[in-house]
Amino acid sequence: MTISILGCGWLGLPLALHFQQKGYEVKGSRTSEAGARQLLAQGIKGYAIELGAQEISGDDNFWQADILVINIPPPRNNPEQLHVQQANLLIEKIASKGSIQQVLFISSTSVYANNNAIVTEEDTVPPNKASGRALRAIETLLLQQKQFSTTVLRAGGLIGYDRMPNTTARLSLSRDWDSPMNVIHRDDLIGIIDTVIHHQVWGELFNACMDGHPARRAYYRAAATLFGFQLEEPPPATGTPFKLVSTEKLRKSLQYHFITDDPLQLFNT
Repeated sequence: MTISILGCGWLGLPLALHFQQKGYEVKGSRTSEAGARQLLAQGIKGYAIELGAQEISGDDNFWQADILVINIPPPRNNPEQLHVQQANLLIEKIASKGSIQQVLFISSTSVYANNNAIVTEEDTVPPNKASGRALRAIETLLLQQKQFSTTVLRAGGLIGYDRMPNTTARLSLSRDWDSPMNVIHRDDLIGIIDTVIHHQVWGELFNACMDGHPARRAYYRAAATLFGFQLEEPPPATGTPFKLVSTEKLRKSLQYHFITDDPLQLFNT
């Protein structure tokens, strides 16, 4: 089985190495020839693929695969128009090549509105941010296609490894420290992707997030204690909207057991 991963960055590269170690033929994309050569240096078939507003450039051999993992974030400017245009171009490319039978789309929990409640895959209230509305539109486009099957993973914020608040410079000072966190460790997201592909679970929509939702303030306090830096906390926030992302559907359907199911576990050792 051949897996092509569109977007081999902080998540995509270790995902490619994971599947390579399991014996899959893996193709990975970066946006430059230099990036493609970096993939080749690690034994992955690297391709320079660029998604524009009007066309997709790069070697068409990248699209000769059984499964395509789409792992690209929305652009910062005008995502509702540009990112949806890119998705339509992707759908045309997949249809024209004809070999890709399954697509796994890495979406985000930003597709949910902050409604001060638990949110599930059934929630349809659109989010406030344009990037979240763009992702929701792309999910719909992919799921309704007939020439290939799609599963969508709405991932929480990715943490782990070098994305840890081990100094004050790494704190998200602009965020509300009293809102609950909706995050997932990179190892668990890779494990969930592996489970979907191994068991051929297609045509589904899952939230992928830790079950623990501590306030960011508690997360930073635990980090400061472990890593030994001084934490100057902002004053408590009042009434900032939030959401709690439920992963009950994923846990029941995939029988997946999280390696890290609460962000505070990362500071216990």
